[in-house]
Amino acid sequence: MHVKSVHIASDDAHTRAWVREAVTGLDLRVSEGGSADLVSALASGGVDLAVVDGGHAPEALLQKVERAAADGAEVSALAIVEPDALGSLRLPVRLPCDFLVRGASAEELSARVRALLWPGEEATDADIVRVGDLTLNLATYQATIAATPVDFTYLEYALFAFLVTHPNRTYGRETLLRRVWGTEYYGGSRTVDVHVRRIRAKLGPELAGRLETVRNVGYLW
Repeated sequence: MHVKSVHIASDDAHTRAWVREAVTGLDLRVSEGGSADLVSALASGGVDLAVVDGGHAPEALLQKVERAAADGAEVSALAIVEPDALGSLRLPVRLPCDFLVRGASAEELSARVRALLWPGEEATDADIVRVGDLTLNLATYQATIAATPVDFTYLEYALFAFLVTHPNRTYGRETLLRRVWGTEYYGGSRTVDVHVRRIRAKLGPELAGRLETVRNVGYLW
């Protein structure tokens, strides 16, 4: 029986110890090292999951894991990110991956590790939303248009997915902030407008036209 292997890539000894402790109860082989050692760890083979301490800019480490996967490694990734990284977070579309906000519980970390290493069934029909050529996979946070991946950030995807899964109803900016950004967000409501503009630019004119602005109220799909 193949024992799954996890490599922890972090320059912080406390973070490495926390991850190691969180997965102690799982049947895993665990290795660890600094972020600079990630490429060599992946090249050695046998890493099923890379837990990377991405901090404020996780994309660089995730790209290293993605390149290893492109070279034939059967590896997935779990990024630990700072809360302020969510606004620009982009998860690789061709790599099984997930993220965890720093400060989350050990139980949540363990659950996400289990989901990546021992996935259940593939996404069910309930997880797939199709609108013409657009497909949203709510289980993997991925979007495609005519089978071409759409490069949404995490918050762009979360906002768009919320509107698409709640159609024919107008939502005000403050409501969207609460439902998508969460109660801990203290920025201005105009950030919703910025994200909507970016979403429309990535959708193209036909689909962008379905994301309507309701004057003095908010947005409607």
